[in-house]
Amino acid sequence: MSTSKKISPEEFKKFLDNVFVGNPDDARSFCESTISPSYLRFMAGGDKTDFQRAVEKVAYFREKCHTWKSSIVFFAQENNKIAARLLCDLGIGDEPAKKMELMFMAELDEQGLYESVWEQATEWVGQ
Repeated sequence: MSTSKKISPEEFKKFLDNVFVGNPDDARSFCESTISPSYLRFMAGGDKTDFQRAVEKVAYFREKCHTWKSSIVFFAQENNKIAARLLCDLGIGDEPAKKMELMFMAELDEQGLYESVWEQATEWVGQ
């Protein structure tokens, strides 16, 4: 499958920023406008998220996230496939913010919505 929709690194960053920052009540409309109804996300370590669970997670993150700052270290897109590496400061709930590294691969559907996502998030051990 191929798509002509090119996503800039800035658009990708805005998408991820909006997962963590925004009104929790708008989580469903955000997901409907950015991810496919057949969305599946696979997290290293076994977590699997479908569309409905993504809506719940976005609402949770938006409600509980007290720190979110990200920068893109690497971004590439070929047709409908995206790969990215980000460094983030992330704090959720009562936990202090941590520096994290996020590795992200995705496939977009024909409408340019995120359909299949593979993700690994680890605490940053670099400098």
